[in-house]
Amino acid sequence: MRIRKIDLYVFKEVLTPFLGGVVFFSFVFLLFQMLRLAEELIVNNAPFGLVMKLLWALVVNFLPLGLPVAFLVGVLMAFSRFSGDSEIVAMKAVGMGLPRISVPAFVLSIGVAILSLLLNLNWAPWSEISMRNTLMKIGNRKFASSINEGTFTSGFFNLLLYTEKSNNRAGKMEKVFLYDDRDPQHPMTVVAKTGELIRVQTGEDDLGGLVLQLQDGSLHQANQASPDYQKMDFSTYQVFFDIPDKTGKFSFKPRMYGMTELMQQIRDSGSSVDRLRELKTEFWRRIAVAITPILFVLLGIGFGTVRTRGARAGVMLVAFVTMGLYWQIQVSSIWIGERGQLPAWLAVQIPNLLVAAVGMFTFRRASW
Repeated sequence: MRIRKIDLYVFKEVLTPFLGGVVFFSFVFLLFQMLRLAEELIVNNAPFGLVMKLLWALVVNFLPLGLPVAFLVGVLMAFSRFSGDSEIVAMKAVGMGLPRISVPAFVLSIGVAILSLLLNLNWAPWSEISMRNTLMKIGNRKFASSINEGTFTSGFFNLLLYTEKSNNRAGKMEKVFLYDDRDPQHPMTVVAKTGELIRVQTGEDDLGGLVLQLQDGSLHQANQASPDYQKMDFSTYQVFFDIPDKTGKFSFKPRMYGMTELMQQIRDSGSSVDRLRELKTEFWRRIAVAITPILFVLLGIGFGTVRTRGARAGVMLVAFVTMGLYWQIQVSSIWIGERGQLPAWLAVQIPNLLVAAVGMFTFRRASW
């Protein structure tokens, strides 16, 4: 019963800073991301629903990186405190060696590894696509906000637009001039008394297209091949502009495929050796990243138990330095795998092999 209570105690002491680390690192990540996106969100008047959807996608996309960092911090903080407060000595007094004391940390690391695997296989790819689509929807709103009164706007769907007065929030304009030369042989000029931008929605926050509705004006069209000239008066004239949405115009990268799609891409890669290596490297990278929390137990205990009472403030520094080196080495290992210098499954394991080697060395030193 005494040993069981110690196990629960160690488990809780690792779990608490781990959860705190997840919240802290997620908040810091979102803070930097939102500062980067603040101008686009404010200028484009992004609705609350889209902003929350973007935040959720950003968090899920960050967690495959954040979970290992937070878990390493949890192990470091727990075992540095055990060491500094001589609690490890007390545990050894009841017959528990350091390998036995670390069992709860290994059990928790398995749970974190399973969650990390689920994130890497399907949730992170989904969040990558959701994030890009959401940013595309928010960016689509810039077409209305880019129209300034008294200014010729040339980037409006490749048309030249001028309005004497404009209300960007309502999307209404007065005294509108529109020049359309998408058909070089039949350029067209439209002059209207008033105009309005109408969003075409297929969902609560889905922007499928824009309709420019002009009232009380005239259409002037010339023919470059002949002296013919046409003029038509109208009470209402509408131009529809299609906006790419869920189909997207961005290219899919291997990290954006769910597990099923990734395996299908590997089977369909055919004779493209470079493409096959890239896909296989991505597959094994997800597996390699998922098992890092288990290896970080050795590293965290090894570094944590040799630290003194006054050195515990450096736990975050140790975690950041370790993760910085780890991800830098991983980038190099991915490059090696994608170019076929080593088999993909072996190349992406280089960071884990280094962590295991350093972790075993420090863990054995800590087993005093």
